[in-house]
Amino acid sequence: MAQKITLSLKESNVKFAKKTAKERNTSVSKIIDAQLEMLKVIEERLKKTKLDPWVKRFGGMVSTGKNEDPKNMFE
Repeated sequence: MAQKITLSLKESNVKFAKKTAKERNTSVSKIIDAQLEMLKVIEERLKKTKLDPWVKRFGGMVSTGKNEDPKNMFE
């Protein structure tokens, strides 16, 4: 069930979110919801992966230069 929340974001992020939503013919809510779902997948996979805490903390900050799907990062 969907619930409403209020977010406080930087003005530049709000403008970016609205522009992106319009370009993709979707809503800001759907974009944020999709990003949170992706973050949940990453967090769940990190919990299952036996990595040094330092690596976990900084994981995902370095790009390989490939257009990778974050859902498959830890497979």
